[in-house]
Amino acid sequence: MRDNTIAVGLDVDETAELLYRDLMVLESAAGNRASLHTVIARVQQVNAALDCSLETETEQLINELLHGRSKEEPAL
Repeated sequence: MRDNTIAVGLDVDETAELLYRDLMVLESAAGNRASLHTVIARVQQVNAALDCSLETETEQLINELLHGRSKEEPAL
């Protein structure tokens, strides 16, 4: 149900990064890497079309979900 709510929210406002972050967390928790990458690509495309950067929280979440660490943590 929650992902349907997120989808409706994104239909209303496709620039709502908070909703993309929620969707990324859901896809990651479900183990759906392909959908996670799709959501990441979509939020990046939307922001590129708006000529703006991703919010810091979005960048950090993407890094954590893809690499298991925050941006501030050094890679070993």
